[in-house]
Amino acid sequence: MKYFRKMIEHYIPVNDDEWAYACGLFDIKHVKKGTTVHHAGEVFSEIWFIKSGLARSYFIDMNGKDHTWQLYFRGKSKHGLNHFMDDSVSFYEKTGSMLNFEILEDSVFYVASLEELDKFISQEKKWELLARIWIHGTYYSATYKRVLSLMSETAAQRYDRLLDEYPFIFNQVKSYHIASYLGVAPQTLSKLKNESR
Repeated sequence: MKYFRKMIEHYIPVNDDEWAYACGLFDIKHVKKGTTVHHAGEVFSEIWFIKSGLARSYFIDMNGKDHTWQLYFRGKSKHGLNHFMDDSVSFYEKTGSMLNFEILEDSVFYVASLEELDKFISQEKKWELLARIWIHGTYYSATYKRVLSLMSETAAQRYDRLLDEYPFIFNQVKSYHIASYLGVAPQTLSKLKNESR
């Protein structure tokens, strides 16, 4: 959890007692490759912080094709958003999530109940500040840009944006999952990679 604490202290100061209490909200879960930890249609009630491994969230369209929404792994990224698996819209609206969450290799997570995390955050102003920064300043911004990118940018522009956000993604994620994330065929991704060399 040292890495998690470093991320938090970028925004707010945290003493050892506060950190120990916060860590007590999380359980460690070891999850095998191929496990679906959350199915579409269920209310998402936890937040998963990835310690090691690889996972993805995806949805299935009306034609039965699956589309990767997000990839989760520990590695260099601009915002660190891919370190957290959650669907807070599902949780707060008490509606079934549109996403499935699948583990792509043996992985380890720190997992906390969103309800318990909410109670903890509401106890002190600085934790509320951190939540606002992450939700409004980082998470919303990245989601907004991702949706607009899928709707308005060319495949080449989406590819360039991905490398800007996750410069080492090809070292950690298989190409067919990256192609699904970008909304392109695997052959198109191969062409984009060759053109960028």
